[in-house]
Amino acid sequence: MKLSLPCLLTALVLSLSISTGFAQDAKTLTLSAPPKNITIDGDIKEWGDSLRYYNTEKHINYAIANTTDTLYMAIRVNDRLNQMRILRGGLTFSIDTKGKKKETFSVTFPLNVAGTKTPMENLHSDDAPTDITKQDRDELMRERLTNLRGIKVTGFKDVEDEMITTSNTYGFQTAVNYDQNGYLVCEAAIPLSFFHADNLAASEWAFNFKINGIQSKPRGEGGESGDSGEGGGHGGRGGGMGGGGGGGGHHGGRGGGSHGQQASGSDSGELGKSEDFWVKYYLAK
Repeated sequence: MKLSLPCLLTALVLSLSISTGFAQDAKTLTLSAPPKNITIDGDIKEWGDSLRYYNTEKHINYAIANTTDTLYMAIRVNDRLNQMRILRGGLTFSIDTKGKKKETFSVTFPLNVAGTKTPMENLHSDDAPTDITKQDRDELMRERLTNLRGIKVTGFKDVEDEMITTSNTYGFQTAVNYDQNGYLVCEAAIPLSFFHADNLAASEWAFNFKINGIQSKPRGEGGESGDSGEGGGHGGRGGGMGGGGGGGGHHGGRGGGSHGQQASGSDSGELGKSEDFWVKYYLAK
């Protein structure tokens, strides 16, 4: 049966649309190389005007990229509650090299190192001033960033202690900072050798970004209250400003945790909620 010219044209357009759709899907599923001369410092200027990807459900911009030896990620968070969750409970970046959406490997940062006391400890205590301004909060958060150097790494058999710091010699690098718009930026770099994956680009990998909720604890005998992020580990919180040490070493600086103050009012329930999403990509060859 012969098709009329209009039918042939319709079929051709439909075929081209389907082919273009597949091409676009294939393109979005493959990571690109990171920007040249990238530095893990909490500043995403190297990435361009905007991060490459955007999660429409969580309204979060992020980027994942890789070279032949390093995996990079960056995320920019505008929501203030999510910023507070990250500063007190950490951001967990999980990877499944088999694409099955299991938290096989994960890096959680920024975490507060043991014994560190900062002005942020009293920001949400019961006797905290009620007239604290947005500017005051931002300044307190900026001060806290300088003390957030802890990193929790799980699933990496070559790392002796899962709690390390940004001065580690394994090559794990993390950084957090605010940009000029007040958005919180988190960056990380992970050596691909720690995944022990054969033919890295042969199959798709699954990646998860999780903004950890803060689980409040009741007041202790000393009158203190604490909170622990879901990904914090050892009660750790917050993270490191500036990148970690170089690769090729075998030991990391040990990180720990300290108690924060319990959130008050309706913030307590909201801060306890986690936010996360999974994505899948093939690594760049």
